[in-house]
Order: sequence, then structure tokens, then C-alpha cells
Amino acid sequence: MKILNLGILALIGVTACNQGEKKQASVTTAAKESTVGDDVTTDSSYMLEGEKSYQYLKNGDTISLTIEVKAGKVEGDLTYAWKEKDRNTGRIAGVLKDSVLLADYTFSSEGLQSVRQVAFKLAQDRAIEGYGPVEEKGGKMSFVEPDKLVYDEKFVLENVRD
Repeated sequence: MKILNLGILALIGVTACNQGEKKQASVTTAAKESTVGDDVTTDSSYMLEGEKSYQYLKNGDTISLTIEVKAGKVEGDLTYAWKEKDRNTGRIAGVLKDSVLLADYTFSSEGLQSVRQVAFKLAQDRAIEGYGPVEEKGGKMSFVEPDKLVYDEKFVLENVRD
């Protein structure tokens, strides 16, 4: 057992010596930023840039979220298609902070355009929508306390493109 442990340590040491300081620093930073909270493992470095796509498909219900993240700013499309109910399709624009997307969702339903705030806790493999009390502010429905939202795992959106 000691020989195996020494072998693994030697392999790690050789690998570390072959990497540049910049690359090593980014790996260390990514490891430090990995957190576990509310049963969701997130890695902030994963979500810094790029396009992400999440989807929930169950019992005829569909939720689709496609976002583009650039320097903490987020834009994208969000669709709710509930079985035997009206479909909501629209755009989101917001910010990503500490793995939580907080955005305004401008959508059409039954021919009317509305705006409401949405929140998703993002992880590499899934997105979970946040819920909490809302109030009307400036023509849109907004969370009363966005930092106290509950992330319900009833509708977990799975990553469909990484």
C-alpha cells in the first residue's frame, strides 16, 4: 500500500513539474472555487464564458434554457411548455454571480408580453430554478429577497450541450 501511495505521489510530482505556472495556477483556482451547496456541486470557472443549454423533459412537460455567458453577463432563451397549458417563450438577460443566474425573463403567453425575474442555480450538469415571494416593481414581477430563494429539485434541467 505504501508503494502504491509513493508511486501516485511521484506521478503527481512529475506531472506538476511538466506544467507551466499559469496552467497550474488556473487548475488550483478552479479546484478552490469548486463548492458544494444545496446538493449541487458547482465549479465557477466552468461557467465563466460560453454557451450552455439545459432542458427538462418529463410527463409531456418541457423547460428549455439556452444561455450565452460573457464576463458574468448572461443572455439567452427560456421556454416553458407545460402539458395542456399555454406555452411561454422568451428571452432572458441578467447576471451570473456565485453560480446563480438572476435575470429578467421577457416572454409572450396568450398573445401578451410580460416580464418577470427568474433565477437558476447552475452547475456543469444541471440547472435548478429558484422560487420565492415576488412583488410588482417597475412593471415586472421581481423577487422580494433574491438571496433567500429556494431551489426546488422537482424540475431539474439537465445539461444537453457542454
